[in-house]
Amino acid sequence: MLFRIAAVISGISFGGLSLTGCSNNELPPSQEIPLKPEGTVEALDGDTFLENVHAMQQYGDALYLSGKGYPFIFVLDHEFRIIRTIGRHGKGPGEFSYAPFSSHVNGNRIYSYNSTSRQIQVFSLKGDYLKSIPLDPKHYIWYHGLTMDKQENLYVTPSLSKNPYSIVKLDSSGTVLKTFGDLLETSYSELRNYQMSSRIIISVDDEHLIAIGKHVPVVEKYSLEGELLQSKDLSGSPYFTERLEFAKEFYAGGGTSTASMLSTIDAFNSRLYILPIEGELGDHQVHRILELDPESLDIVRTYALLDFQGDPLRWVSTFEFISENELVAFNNPESVFYRYRIDS
Repeated sequence: MLFRIAAVISGISFGGLSLTGCSNNELPPSQEIPLKPEGTVEALDGDTFLENVHAMQQYGDALYLSGKGYPFIFVLDHEFRIIRTIGRHGKGPGEFSYAPFSSHVNGNRIYSYNSTSRQIQVFSLKGDYLKSIPLDPKHYIWYHGLTMDKQENLYVTPSLSKNPYSIVKLDSSGTVLKTFGDLLETSYSELRNYQMSSRIIISVDDEHLIAIGKHVPVVEKYSLEGELLQSKDLSGSPYFTERLEFAKEFYAGGGTSTASMLSTIDAFNSRLYILPIEGELGDHQVHRILELDPESLDIVRTYALLDFQGDPLRWVSTFEFISENELVAFNNPESVFYRYRIDS
């Protein structure tokens, strides 16, 4: 089994989690499941250090990831040993100028976005370069901005939409088939609606697309044809309250950048997980994973990621459920992978 991670669960088991008397979007912190790490991994193969992880996906018996400073994709085994690397530094076919920000593994192909050439490069699982799919320059994508379906149709979410949509469906040649995802309206200004409508996207069971606003905590479920099936505003949950208050003051003060609400997203065995950003820009408190019901889009369970001292593990850039009850989370300040087990 990939990543045989043992860990300790303190206090609450799944069986002891009670949702009685509270809204699914307002689970009190006392009813979350604290997770303590079993171990850490500081370097890949013992001497390769990552300052930040941009993309991480478990597929089959390997873990695929990319990180700052390494212009290629790592393929790792269950001991974090490097099986191979895919791509290399450069500006030509099969090459990356920087570490890929978004990648997706599906079937026997790896799709990875090259931000310099604005192309999605396609490789075999063995690392052979196969082809490049050109994107419109305005479809520049950032973290978690790429997914696909079994028909090899691609779905990308532009990081700064200049159009009244923010999700683009393309075929395997790069031809645009559909655009959807209306601008997420805010009370700030029309310009802010464009700035804040970027989404994080993921496919679930190859039947639906789940999109979540990166700057507006709205989760949406779409059909693969782009039909909006369901929408849920999570701004009323306590996990976004502090960040929303900070954003309101930040924008009122004339800030030109945007305050993100979400760090990352993951799906495993029909389960959906998100990691909100809590606190102000200089005091990130990203340590709580929210499990959403893919049917209702309600928050049904929360997990608090802790360090070895039992304190919140702050500023997690990405995480991945690598088995039914195994989890890896990358902590930015320490540049370390934390390893957890979730007992059911």
